[in-house]
Amino acid sequence: MTHFQKLILALPLLLAGAAHAQIVVLKDGQRLPTAELTFANGKIMREKIIGGTKKAQASVNFSDIDHLEWDNPKQLVEARALMSAGKAKEGIAMLAEAKEYFKPFKDVKGNPFSEIVFAHVEALDAAGDFDNLVKVMPEVNAMKWDENRTLGLRIIKLNLDRRTSSNNLGIIAEAEGLLKDTTDSGISGKLWMTIGEVLTKTEKWEEAFNAYLHVPVFFGSQASLVPQAEIAAARSLVKMERYEDAAGMFQRVADAYPGSEISENAKKERAKINGLKNKPDSFGKKAKDAKEAPAKDSK
Repeated sequence: MTHFQKLILALPLLLAGAAHAQIVVLKDGQRLPTAELTFANGKIMREKIIGGTKKAQASVNFSDIDHLEWDNPKQLVEARALMSAGKAKEGIAMLAEAKEYFKPFKDVKGNPFSEIVFAHVEALDAAGDFDNLVKVMPEVNAMKWDENRTLGLRIIKLNLDRRTSSNNLGIIAEAEGLLKDTTDSGISGKLWMTIGEVLTKTEKWEEAFNAYLHVPVFFGSQASLVPQAEIAAARSLVKMERYEDAAGMFQRVADAYPGSEISENAKKERAKINGLKNKPDSFGKKAKDAKEAPAKDSK
């Protein structure tokens, strides 16, 4: 049995407990609940009960399918919940499996394949898994997207650029320009993460800290971004030598996402600085003083 066959065979189990019924609608108007369907020998098989006890099977060709009614795929809902709980690796793995599962339906109307592809590439970007992000981008670039998702992909490509480009000011300027043009909280949260990462790359720790904090403070509804933003902000505090503040923030992250890789990473990073005191003459304070000095001189 192939990997695809195993995935299709698991169809009823994967959909158990879904918020909405998933229906395969045939071109002749028949509506087939997915609970009646299994996969065997490269075909979708429909099982029906005849006469109360007797089971009968009939094959359903992909060419016979008119459209799917498949709202809120369980894998997508659960993957987002995992990302929000700081379990990025598990969420990404679930989305990667869901991509393979829905790929045979990608040309059928109403299929959620493109939605899952987009969620997968967003998750890779949010987790900073750039090696795998580069691998999937050709497939993503070859697909057609609506205006909002095209903008989302522009941000992802901006994040790829910041990994290799030395034009840090240009990347920040583009991100800030996009911020002015959007009212979408999801887009805004991602842009603040991009700005924070570029500022971190250029060792502007205090500005990076403030950028990261925009996500939980102003865009907390974007739950899948918050864990990464919070731990990144805590790391910025370490670089500013505000060790006590950083330790407290690492602890809050560890407590907020129990059982996740974010929680374990926060515990490890807290242990490295545990017991250290804030340095009042640290880089963070000097940077702040330097930033304020020109304003005072200009009076």
